[in-house]
Amino acid sequence: MRPINEIIIHCTATPEGRPVSVAEINEWHLARGWSGIGYHRVVHLDGQREDGRPIEKIGAHVAGHNTGTVGVVYVGGMTRDMTASADTRTPAQKTALVTEIVALRDRFGIGKISGHHDYDKGKDCPCFDARAEYAHLFPGMDQVASIEDAILRRGDHGPAVAAWVDALAAYRRKIGHRWPVQPTDAFDHTVELVTIWFQQMRGIVDDGVVGPQTRDEMERALKGLPSYRVLAA
Repeated sequence: MRPINEIIIHCTATPEGRPVSVAEINEWHLARGWSGIGYHRVVHLDGQREDGRPIEKIGAHVAGHNTGTVGVVYVGGMTRDMTASADTRTPAQKTALVTEIVALRDRFGIGKISGHHDYDKGKDCPCFDARAEYAHLFPGMDQVASIEDAILRRGDHGPAVAAWVDALAAYRRKIGHRWPVQPTDAFDHTVELVTIWFQQMRGIVDDGVVGPQTRDEMERALKGLPSYRVLAA
């Protein structure tokens, strides 16, 4: 089981009162090139709590902070006419969120909670201050450091880059491709292009950046496994 030390709260950014299914969110996220629904738990309008992505899998819900977090989303977050963000949580959702948060905290020994906007200042999500509202449930969270995703991108150097280049070369050999992957510890333009090619081959976001999803896909590819999908088609 991966280490988890933080819960991050989200909203679906859908109109107040409109139900949203896990399958629907899954389709939205597949369309973005993700492996499917990026949240681990979904809280519906009536307070029902449902599984999304398996908790043991790294999520896709907050850029740069997926490795050590669990993503919890409530349905809503926009006014009925979709003109503004809003805290649309129903009384049932508010109760269910507390129940969900406490259950996750106690199960995994989690010491911190945040809202999506705490890591992306350009977003309103989840449209309320999760840290302030739930601070009483995490009395020591100011001392808990966030776990940042290990990311490789163009311009990086070092052993981690060399290991990634070796993996690209192994994948190239496995499928008989002729991409010119030479041993190097510099993430240069060629490595970026080959990374994009690999991402396209696996049907994931082709940004040339090596993050949790790309690493997971490489591991699966070298084992001869198909691209990971959260929910079966």
